[in-house]
Formats: sequence, structure tokens, C-alpha cells
Amino acid sequence: MSTRPSFETAGSTVYACQQVVEYLKPLLEGGERDIDKVEVVERHIGRLNTQDELKRWMGSRDGGIRIAALNSSDYERIGGAIIGTVTMAAYIFAADKYGYQRDERAEVIAGQLVIAMMASSMPPNAYGKATNLRCDNLYSDSIDSKGVAMWSVTWSQKWQLNVPIDLATLDDFITFDFKGEIAEGAPLIEGEQTLPQEEE
Repeated sequence: MSTRPSFETAGSTVYACQQVVEYLKPLLEGGERDIDKVEVVERHIGRLNTQDELKRWMGSRDGGIRIAALNSSDYERIGGAIIGTVTMAAYIFAADKYGYQRDERAEVIAGQLVIAMMASSMPPNAYGKATNLRCDNLYSDSIDSKGVAMWSVTWSQKWQLNVPIDLATLDDFITFDFKGEIAEGAPLIEGEQTLPQEEE
């Protein structure tokens, strides 16, 4: 019997999206009587913008949030890490519940999501804080006819987009080269330094 091969998502937009989901779940998922929360927060594969998709993901739920990575850009190498800006979208959908209107529920939950993403250094594994946050009301006659209200929240955030280096796999740090300039126009100082090593 063959075993399932491993699939490494660390250092990818998939990983970034999953981290956002895990961060938002305890903040925005709730029970039957939690009007200002949804039943489930989960990752989505892309833009959620058709009636068929909405019907499929809403199902019998009274609300949900789906998080998607839309694109990544502005790649740069910082040390051994590749850092990129990931643009994400959260699609919030809500139905009427206990007499509370769906449009009010979706709008309030969208605002709570913005506040959560504005928290300093959140999610904790992100390389930078969320920026360029924007809310959009996705109301349309066709969506409203499904008994649902929708909002979206979009933002940009820096994430490490390569697999983090395992320090245990690196060679011992024994020597290093250095080059420096004491003053403008002065000769360069160059050399090689051997670092002291612990006795085994």
C-alpha cells in the first residue's frame, strides 16, 4: 500500500491564506445565537463572484467567510527569504437571522474583519501588517434574490514566499570575509576572520 506523498505549502500564498483563516476563525466564527458571527471561515480558491458559487458555498448556512489569495507582487530577497506582497479578499455572506436583516449582519461582520486585520502583527506569521484595507458592498438584485447579503474586504500584506531555512541543515559558521571603508575615498579594509568554535 503506497503512502500519500507530502505536499509542502509553507512559503506559499496557500500557506498565507490558511494562516489568515486560522487567525480569523476564533474571532469571527460563532454559534447559533451569535448574530455578529458566521458559521465558518475557510479558504476559497479565487474570486467569489457568481450566483452559482454563492449558492454552492452558502448551502444551508446562515453566514460564512471565504478567504482567497488574489495575486502576489513586489517580490524582494531579504537575507535568505523571498518576501512578496499578497493581495487577499475575504467574502462575507449572511442571511436573515432571528429577525436581524442580512445586509446589517454582513456589513457589521465586514467591519469586525477589518478591525481584526488591523491588529498589530496579525496574523502572527505574516512578515508585515495588513495595508490598503478596503470594504465593498456587493449587493445586487440577483444576490439579494437568493436571500443573501454580501460584502468583501480586500487588503495587501507581506509574506515570506519561500520555504523557511532549517538552521539545522546549515554548515557550521567558521569563517567570514569582510570588506569595509573607514572614510570616503580611504582604502578598503579587507580580510577573513576565523570564529572561535566550541570544544566538543
